[in-house]
Amino acid sequence: MEIEKIAEIIKQNGGTLYLVGGAIRDEIIGRPIYDRDYCVTGMTKETFISLFPKAKILGKSFEVFEIEHNQFALARREQKSGIGHKEFEIETGVEITIQEDLARRDITINAIREKCFNR
Repeated sequence: MEIEKIAEIIKQNGGTLYLVGGAIRDEIIGRPIYDRDYCVTGMTKETFISLFPKAKILGKSFEVFEIEHNQFALARREQKSGIGHKEFEIETGVEITIQEDLARRDITINAIREKCFNR
């Protein structure tokens, strides 16, 4: 399924799709893009699964969905709950904005959003 079709399905169901992460960095520095990660706002896990029942679910702490080698994560907030880089409380929800999701990213350039597919 083409990414534009996925974006349209998400939009028709109240969400928005953003390209985020390393693909943005690679495009800026002129490297080939091999890995595309997407952030979905305005949608619950249950809605995403109902819209894309063949999506493979990845991840242990929070769900990342894979559709045809592209990864989709719901916008989330993280709050540190322990020592180290793995102990976080994760919160997802339809009210979490792309700005909140981008603010939690560890590398500044990975927080640049390329574009909203729904414009």
